[in-house]
Amino acid sequence: MLLVAMGNCSCCGKQFGGSSMLPLGLPFDPDSAWGLSSPSCLLDPFPNCPPLPQAWLDTQDRHLGHYVNGKWLKPERRNSVPCQDPITGENLASCLQAQAEDVAAAVEAARTALENWSTLPGARRAQHLTRLAKMIQKHQRLLWTLESLVTGRAVREVRDRDVPLAQQLLQYHAVQAHTQEEALAGWEPMGVIGLIVPPTFSFLEMMWRICPALAVGCTVVVLVPPASPAPLLLAQLAGELGSFPGILNMISGPTSLGPVLASQPGVQKVAFCGAVEEGRTLRRTLAGQGLELSLALGAESLLLLTEAADVDSAVEGVVDATWSDRSQGGLRLLIQESVWDETMTRLQARMGRLRVGRGLDGAVDMGARGAAARDLAQRYVHEAQSQGAQVFQAGDVPSDSPFYPPTLISDLPPASPCAQTEVPWPLVVASPFRTAKEALAVANGTPRGGSASVWSERLGQALELGYRLRMGIVWINAHGLRDPAVPTGGCKESGSSWHGGPDGLYEYLRPSGTPARQPSLSENLNYDTFGLAVPSTLPAGPETGPSSAPPYGLFVGGRFQAPGARSSRPIQDSHGNLHGYVAEGGAKDIRGAVEAAHQAAPGWVGQSPGARAALLGALAAALERRESALAARLERHGVELKVAKAEVELSVRRLRAWGARAQAQGHTLQVAELRGPVLRLREPLGVLAIVCPDEWPLLAFVSLLAPALAHGNTVVLVPSGTCPIPALEVCQDVATLLPAGLVNVVTGDRDHLTRCLALHQDVQALWYFGSVQGSQFVEWASAGNLKPVWVNRGLPRAWDQDAEGAGPELGLRAAQTKALWLPMGD
Repeated sequence: MLLVAMGNCSCCGKQFGGSSMLPLGLPFDPDSAWGLSSPSCLLDPFPNCPPLPQAWLDTQDRHLGHYVNGKWLKPERRNSVPCQDPITGENLASCLQAQAEDVAAAVEAARTALENWSTLPGARRAQHLTRLAKMIQKHQRLLWTLESLVTGRAVREVRDRDVPLAQQLLQYHAVQAHTQEEALAGWEPMGVIGLIVPPTFSFLEMMWRICPALAVGCTVVVLVPPASPAPLLLAQLAGELGSFPGILNMISGPTSLGPVLASQPGVQKVAFCGAVEEGRTLRRTLAGQGLELSLALGAESLLLLTEAADVDSAVEGVVDATWSDRSQGGLRLLIQESVWDETMTRLQARMGRLRVGRGLDGAVDMGARGAAARDLAQRYVHEAQSQGAQVFQAGDVPSDSPFYPPTLISDLPPASPCAQTEVPWPLVVASPFRTAKEALAVANGTPRGGSASVWSERLGQALELGYRLRMGIVWINAHGLRDPAVPTGGCKESGSSWHGGPDGLYEYLRPSGTPARQPSLSENLNYDTFGLAVPSTLPAGPETGPSSAPPYGLFVGGRFQAPGARSSRPIQDSHGNLHGYVAEGGAKDIRGAVEAAHQAAPGWVGQSPGARAALLGALAAALERRESALAARLERHGVELKVAKAEVELSVRRLRAWGARAQAQGHTLQVAELRGPVLRLREPLGVLAIVCPDEWPLLAFVSLLAPALAHGNTVVLVPSGTCPIPALEVCQDVATLLPAGLVNVVTGDRDHLTRCLALHQDVQALWYFGSVQGSQFVEWASAGNLKPVWVNRGLPRAWDQDAEGAGPELGLRAAQTKALWLPMGD
């Protein structure tokens, strides 16, 4: 049995509930489900108790359009979908569905507003954001009742958490806008941002992305899901401020309009939130269009409960993580075997006390999320049962009910398909573990890396587990805490986008002077054949005596070795003379290089920043001693001797500069408003693949290698195709100074090696500086494991200028953020 909500209505204060418990095996009926004395405000599909949502819908004749350029847009001859009460199924209103013309109108309004908004002083933008926060405060009751009425979420979650946090987000980013000129010097707003949100996301999740974009001077076009009035109301509140119409535009339509939004002239970035497979499809669709794409995918979280945990507190953490109506997805629960029985018993007892009912009742824990969410949960449960899992549900909900009971799944075989797929709301999948090492292996072995919590009263154990979890957010003895000043994001297949704190601002900024979007789509690029065939390597010509051209092997695992194909290619100097032979690497060699990098990663990550700085300094000193030899190599490829020496000197300075930054880089402590500090950690990406440009063969190689090593990554590099020998000369010093496998250099056909790296599922990030076609292929192929990529789209880069060759962008790209919450108190 589930407890049926009893208590006072959150809106009118009337008491209701004729019985504390009702059997849920009866056919669903709104009257009986709420007890005999339920107030009419909970039984009427248009409750009289909260009149504001109905009154607002009436102002639009219960026919909602789009909100563009500060006014409602209701074009004719458009399809519409009903906005329904998730409890009764009654129609509340109809919502227009956008077409391409509507998307174009919204983007044009944003482009027009950008001309003024982006050039305003930060203080003016801060004033506008503050006014919007006050407008939300003024109409907060309308906002929370409308959100609860339409989505079915518990009104207390919206009222006590979402709306106040939305105001805090605006106020925090208003402060950031005030200081933008000083704190973010050298950066400029990207321009028009397209935001795509799924039906499962609340308006608060949208605010996490809108606020930083507006604060730094961007304008926004949001594609909201069908039948979502709350975002449209929010846009109307922003428009009623009077000034700056067009900075926030809302269009209603399916996510299939995402590519249409992305293709509009002027859109510089698309931020997508939704399912993993939808994000993967969008990544492939937008390849080569010159857009920045940030992904926030999936909603599953993880809770790790050790034998040293306060079990009762951890059980409440499970409730907060999954069944509190603030969660967007399900939960994977890892419980140490010694406390398995106790935890499962207490958790099942707690499930029996959960209140499920209509969201507008202030006493419920869980509302109804609609038929789609209920059907998804039911399919997962049936599949789990067919694979041998045990299922516990706190109630017998009939099939025609809009509710789905809290569900606990256990005994799911680790190799079963359900154990690998994402857990939907409101399900918890519990699994035992024996040791902390095993728990880390299980937690880090999934492709998802969103959020997790660690529960242990032994602080040392909790911190060690928190540090070693590959997640974007980790809470210690808490779950689900949020603060505008603390970055929130993920890694791996959960996406690499961030919002909140300084990281959220950089999502919508680019270095000053960066060219605007230039679509580089190559229509005739065949993804199936790109880089598949390797051109045949022919002899360089007749030789009258022993060749003086030195042969170079592949540098893998700390030593030079022959390629798997046992083939090499000649490298000619600027006069057409033979300069040397380099190995012809292939897929087998890339596999070996990636394996060597993975083996070296734990040791290099374990090095202190000071130790990494010392090794980079030693490598710089070794290059300085070889200045004449390296300059001579560059001179043979048409570089003047003076310029060649300057390139070597600048390469030495870059190594020392990044060594100093490695020494100085540290984790920052952010004091959050919610009970304690938060550590902002900058962690390595992992195995980073880098395809270097042909120009500046030594300087570009060092400029990309140095920040990668300084931030704790292990690397696999493809050097310049026309002049790879200087990079291989550097490897001779790397072999004597750096750990084996830390740096791996593979030469050969650039397109073929790029294909191998982009498709490799164990390469965790990829930087590519090459052709337009290669950039497009890398973006398309990266969808396999959704690795973060950085491509130049065929544009040259001034490697000899510090702003582009050693600027802060390289440091931001070379590491990922992790937020470790350390709440205090009992």
